[in-house]
Amino acid sequence: MPKSWYSVKAKGGGAAEVLIYDEIGAWGVSAKQFARDVKDLGNVSQIDLRINSPGGSVFDGNAIYNQLKQHPARVVVHVDGLAASMASVIAMAGDHIVMPENALMMIHNPWTVSIGNAEDLRKDADLLDTIKTTLLKAYGRSMMTDDEISEMMDAETWLTGADAVDMGFADELEQEVAMAACAKFEQLAQFNK
Repeated sequence: MPKSWYSVKAKGGGAAEVLIYDEIGAWGVSAKQFARDVKDLGNVSQIDLRINSPGGSVFDGNAIYNQLKQHPARVVVHVDGLAASMASVIAMAGDHIVMPENALMMIHNPWTVSIGNAEDLRKDADLLDTIKTTLLKAYGRSMMTDDEISEMMDAETWLTGADAVDMGFADELEQEVAMAACAKFEQLAQFNK
């Protein structure tokens, strides 16, 4: 059964669609798998990247971002629901970024789990500072200065589609997609047995 949370497929006419609807890295889409799948698309002129992800590994995310930036195709990013953490960095690889009014983007400082003595922890803190500079480069497509973006990252900032467009993190605001809940009670009955 194909994984519905991550897929790469040619759409015809030189276009392809990439769906990242899960974590970035070990439990979701890895940079290695992403590179293999995008290469298998062959020569495409446009990649439509659809994102609904809480983020994940900074290293896998940076590799995916760089793969998209280096690809000759035009990359159109659609933030369908959430582009948080490293997913927001991947979104910045788009030549054009589209967000509905009800989508969210979140940026924050990188973090880690660390163990060791005081010197080990100082080294990890320095590494996190270095990683932050790489993220600032990606967010540089916005209209914000590095200092302003750094403050937003320090504060863990959540942006609506309108906020993201106003600040230059996205290019186009779409109307939100109307949603409705639906329950099929006959399917729920199987769990009451």
